[in-house]
Amino acid sequence: MKCALGVSLLATLAMLLGCGGGYDGPPVGSVSGIVTIQGKPASDVVVEFTPLEGGRGSTGTTDDSGRYELIYSSSKMGAQVGKHSVTISGNQVLDDSNTNLMKPKTSVPKEVAETKREVEVNSGSNTIDLEYP
Repeated sequence: MKCALGVSLLATLAMLLGCGGGYDGPPVGSVSGIVTIQGKPASDVVVEFTPLEGGRGSTGTTDDSGRYELIYSSSKMGAQVGKHSVTISGNQVLDDSNTNLMKPKTSVPKEVAETKREVEVNSGSNTIDLEYP
C-alpha cells in the first residue's frame, strides 16, 4: 500500500511539473530600426537596450545600411516590454597582438555615445529608428 501511494504521489508530481509549462520570461516585443549619425547610416555599431525597471537587456549590431535587430536571448529576438535606456557604441575586435585585448573596430563620436535616450518597447513589432546629430 505504501509503495502504491508513493508511486501515485510521484506520478502526480511528475504530471504537475511536466504540464505546468514553465516560465517563459517577461513579455518581449520584436525591435528593429536604423541608426544614423549626422544623417548617414552607422554601420557595425552595437545597440543596447536596458530595461529601466530591471531585467535582461537586449543588443544588436547594425549592418552596412545602419539596420539593427535586437536579440533578447539565444532563442528569442526582441526586447522586454517597457521603458528602456538606449546606448550605442563602436564594435570591438580582438587585438592582433598576443595581449587578448579588445580594440575598437568602429568608433562612435563621444558625444553620441554619451547621449541619454529612453524609448518604449511594446508587445508586437516595434520599429525604433535612432537618429543622432
